[in-house]
Amino acid sequence: MKRALMIGLSIILSILTVVWSSPAQAETGDAGYYTYNNGGAYLDTATVPQGVIVTGSSGQIRPLRDSIIKDAQYAFLYIVSDPSILAVDEKGNWQALKAGSVTLEIKFPASGQIQNFEDELDALGIQRAPYEPTVAYSPKIFHIEISDDNLVRVERLYYPALQTHLYTADTNERNELMYRGWKLEGVAWTSRSVTGEAVYRLYHPVLKVHHYTKDPNEYQVLGTRGWSQEGVAYRSTGEIPVYRLYHAGIKKHLYTTDANEKNMISKIGWRYEGVAWYVE
Repeated sequence: MKRALMIGLSIILSILTVVWSSPAQAETGDAGYYTYNNGGAYLDTATVPQGVIVTGSSGQIRPLRDSIIKDAQYAFLYIVSDPSILAVDEKGNWQALKAGSVTLEIKFPASGQIQNFEDELDALGIQRAPYEPTVAYSPKIFHIEISDDNLVRVERLYYPALQTHLYTADTNERNELMYRGWKLEGVAWTSRSVTGEAVYRLYHPVLKVHHYTKDPNEYQVLGTRGWSQEGVAYRSTGEIPVYRLYHAGIKKHLYTTDANEKNMISKIGWRYEGVAWYVE
């Protein structure tokens, strides 16, 4: 009698264990189950366009590469506030069409809401969890600014009295400096208005000289040593090297993309310091 009672209790405990464990497995996606309304756990946000992007850029929004639905393409629903600015198809392929601001909302489908996704789950042999999660994931909303990545001319000016050059992409600044006696020497190089590494500009009021660097650490350090930080002057893009030279006598730097100029002035007191950055 006692033995039969023990066997009966053991069977009951086994049944309870199965019943209690199933929801937990279903919520976390264990044991090869896909859990509906839990899509936020599968979205790879690194593939979602965010922040500032440029016209012409494109990509595909995907599930995480280590998730059970990593090979699915119809896993999410997309709502764009202005499809004329950002286009997103049902597979998550997106393209920035023109400049502007948009909101992208990504929803996670309920059971049977996207037939293409259901077909994918079947084709991939993925089982649906028998239970829904206790707390469903809310839609994710991304705010995106799309800008034209224009080609910007950086012009070089020279001031004889100070024996110094200045490089600017600002037309108003160029015109103002020419009015004040600076000589325009033409286009030094071109860069992009949005993409590429930032090239920072600083100014020292005592030395009356500008300095340019794409090293953010150097920019911060010089800012504590009497240099005024003037922000991003332009950006480093392309494959054309900008050579940096220094003249110890006049304590000035010169930047040029002209290899002949670099070689020539290296023979008359200018020390070549290497490639400062790259441009187009």
